[in-house]
Amino acid sequence: MTAAADDDDQATKLVHLTYDGNFQLTTDATVLYCRTNADTTSTNIIPIELQLDLTTMHPQGGGQPTDVGTITTFPKDGSCCDEVHTANIDKVTIDRASGVVYHAGTMVVPSSSSSNIDPQTIFARNTPVKVSVDPNARRILSECHTAGHVVDAAMAQCEKMMPPTKGYHFMDGPYVEYKGCIDIGERDDFLDRLKVAYQELIEQDIPTTIETLPLNEAESLCNRLAQNFNMKDFTSPNDADPNDGRVRVVVLM
Repeated sequence: MTAAADDDDQATKLVHLTYDGNFQLTTDATVLYCRTNADTTSTNIIPIELQLDLTTMHPQGGGQPTDVGTITTFPKDGSCCDEVHTANIDKVTIDRASGVVYHAGTMVVPSSSSSNIDPQTIFARNTPVKVSVDPNARRILSECHTAGHVVDAAMAQCEKMMPPTKGYHFMDGPYVEYKGCIDIGERDDFLDRLKVAYQELIEQDIPTTIETLPLNEAESLCNRLAQNFNMKDFTSPNDADPNDGRVRVVVLM
């Protein structure tokens, strides 16, 4: 279902990219496009995909799973008697080329509702909606992702600055992968030291900053702090001048 409409490929503003936005779980937004493949007369659970002008939901990527939550219409004219409708969102993705975010999920139509209810009318273009992130899911996924950054800082504390190649921040088995190896005879001792360094970093309650920087500035900052970062490992070979691109950098220091 994910394919940008011809006139609706406006890049989605990502609220979570700023430090304050990272903790913002709700926002008002405007529908740009709605699509569904379902025959709305045959089931009361309708698959739906929405594009909005902005979102608080974190798209799946960067090793972190998708946010989940809801997108809800407002009562017309502010009346408490008007029916509101909710799309339950279980997958958020982003098209990196266009910056368009897709919110995919389902809309449940009560059996008492009219059989000809049309999601594309309910979520028509320019319809105001409220985006709400599931707070419990966001918190655990954010903590898991941050834990990966703390592992990298703990590696630095242990003077093992190997280039990071992959972070997997899903709850079924999160890990951080590095290029290089540790001699088998040193691994048990190193793991013990890494655990101690990790716990010390947690106890220090280190401030976190979030910035969106040009690629070359991001690479300079990361290497100044860690000396193990090659931005080319995290960008497409088709990217234009690195001064033109921008990346989100989280700093623990």
